Amino acid sequence: MLDKQYRAALDEPAPMLGDRSPRQAARTPAGREKLVIWLKFLENRSRNQTDPTDPMATYDFGWLRRELGVENLRR
Repeated sequence: MLDKQYRAALDEPAPMLGDRSPRQAARTPAGREKLVIWLKFLENRSRNQTDPTDPMATYDFGWLRRELGVENLRR
């Protein structure tokens, strides 16, 4: 379910990305920088789940980084 949600989000505008989709942001150096920040925000939100059995608490965002070509641009 989460994979489906995040796969759809790749083509939806995100305010943190200047109202561009993650796929659009991945096309420019400035967009990739914002994309790394956005992905880190998602990762941090998921790690802060109070219920350790919540699927978000253990969700692996690595595939998103690979899909968008920013796996080596970590912050």
